[in-house]
Amino acid sequence: MTDNRTGIKRILSTALMIMLIFMLCSCNNSDSEDITADLEYDETDNTWSSKEEEYKSLVGVMKRECSKSPEIKGSYILATDDRIIFIGGINAEDVSGQKVDAFTTYEIGSITKMFTATAILQLCEQGKLSMDDTLDKYFPEFEYGKEITIYQLLHMQSGLRKDFVTEETFLFENGERNIEEWKRYFYDGFTDEELLNMIFDDALLYEPGTEFLYSSVGYSLLAMIIEKITGQSYGEYVQKNIFDACGMRYTSSMKTGDVTSVPEFVPDEDNPDEDPYEYVDTLYMQLIKPMRGTGDIHSCVYDLLLFDRALIGGKLIGQDSLAEMFNMDKGYGCGWMQYGQGLHPVSGVYLHGGETWVYKGYNMYCDTEDYGNVYLIQLHPTTAGDKYSTECMQNIITALK
Repeated sequence: MTDNRTGIKRILSTALMIMLIFMLCSCNNSDSEDITADLEYDETDNTWSSKEEEYKSLVGVMKRECSKSPEIKGSYILATDDRIIFIGGINAEDVSGQKVDAFTTYEIGSITKMFTATAILQLCEQGKLSMDDTLDKYFPEFEYGKEITIYQLLHMQSGLRKDFVTEETFLFENGERNIEEWKRYFYDGFTDEELLNMIFDDALLYEPGTEFLYSSVGYSLLAMIIEKITGQSYGEYVQKNIFDACGMRYTSSMKTGDVTSVPEFVPDEDNPDEDPYEYVDTLYMQLIKPMRGTGDIHSCVYDLLLFDRALIGGKLIGQDSLAEMFNMDKGYGCGWMQYGQGLHPVSGVYLHGGETWVYKGYNMYCDTEDYGNVYLIQLHPTTAGDKYSTECMQNIITALK
């Protein structure tokens, strides 16, 4: 009897294990099936396209743009608020050796700033901070804190320098590179106090509010302010209030080791013999503290589409906050820029790019008469071929406008 019971338990255990494996496989494939169910797959170029006649010209543009050169690599998605028009997984593989797709995750670099701005505007709506708050409220030790507002940080008008570190940060007095100090920074060895001292000891580059100068430091300070106000880490806040709210299952903040695309290093033209492994042990980004709020998020094109739809649809912030987000004061909104800003701005088209050690990406939103809201998202495992990314955006805009 005991042997029979043992045998039955083994059979049931095996059956249960098979069911669990089947369920896991089903879950892993369900997203792809859901978003490509109405699309036509082309195995030769690993693309999925809408079969609807009204999108035929846009599909044609995307197929042409994604086949121009072997340098074109990565994941693409073109969609409206309720339709996916095109998905491409071009000339690249993920860590499992499969072709990249809409769920392959990348380092998105400064596209992160969209999320930081959204979080700040959420807290403004909740009355937990004001756009007119000055930095001395949160950083009383900062000599120029009374001169800089939250608004100016959001719109890149703070007078702060671009990055925490400069080239001189990692040089010895004799001009040689201090590799160990660089690695300490890259591997998150600097404390917040050390990072803040790097910029608080500097004079401002210009009077706050009078000029535009792109500053990642400003968005890092915004992330620290989010932490001071909420008592949560930046990563915890955006996970609960943005990623989870949008259903972004493949997106993370302030984490390492979860990127599934394979990076491809491109040597600097001015230093073609540079060995990146002299500075780091992996091409994947490791630093978190210096990048939080400005470049720490990892995501995929489908999750970024979910974010765009929720944001523009008013599900994350209200209409007044949304209007402020796209208020291009001196050329920069809140985590967004106008396409062609400067000499040739294009009405109703906004974007932000992102770049890390080897990754490159763009998130673009277009307000159109014929198609409503249209989103084009490109994520690449390399900084090469960027001209093709910009050509793709330009040609899609031409087709939409």
